[in-house]
Amino acid sequence: MGHYDEQRETELNKPTLMQGDCLEQMKEIESGSVDMILTDPPYGMDFQSNRRVVKEQFSKIKNDKDVNWLPEFLSECYRVMSDNTAIYCFCSWHKIDLFKQEIEKTFKIKNIIVWVKNNHGSGDLKGAYAPKHEFVIYAHKGRSIFRNKRVPDVMEYPKIHSSKLQHPTEKNVDMLELFIKNNSDSGKLVLDPFMGSGSTGVACKNLNRKFIGIELDKTYFNIAKDRIENS
Repeated sequence: MGHYDEQRETELNKPTLMQGDCLEQMKEIESGSVDMILTDPPYGMDFQSNRRVVKEQFSKIKNDKDVNWLPEFLSECYRVMSDNTAIYCFCSWHKIDLFKQEIEKTFKIKNIIVWVKNNHGSGDLKGAYAPKHEFVIYAHKGRSIFRNKRVPDVMEYPKIHSSKLQHPTEKNVDMLELFIKNNSDSGKLVLDPFMGSGSTGVACKNLNRKFIGIELDKTYFNIAKDRIENS
């Protein structure tokens, strides 16, 4: 491949980053053009705690008061996805039943993956067990095309240390890369409608996937843009 071809391929694979409401921004995406969705939507918890948070500069996660947007969101996901593609959706135990119920109306759920962290998560821990896991709903549109041998549905990946966090729910890039490799090929398009600080975009860049990322919060959008461009 010559220098011109390499430069052209780089331009074609340049991430598309959108700042705004994903329900509006996704309307700009062509139907059937997305090869995989990997995202961590707001859980509808609107969490408040008396426990001191290490990084007080984090802004509150927008649209985290309810999940009224979920049916329309999933309908848009289905529209933009091509046939025989996967969607991965992170979810806490508080809303797993609701998310599962809504996702099953549109997609076929293949697994509920359990992500075990190396330390407990945030939350009001008074009078309760400290949460040390998170769920990932793995579903698909059409047939399930899995590019790996059998992988356990319980997996251990360390949580990002508080000193390195750029978003309160930032995900482990190695784990995201595993999901992307299992359900997409090099050069294919991955969408994250709730991009946060851009971890999915970094994983896609590492694996030579095209990427569309959408983020409502302008502060996190700018963090994600800078992080992906410099990864």
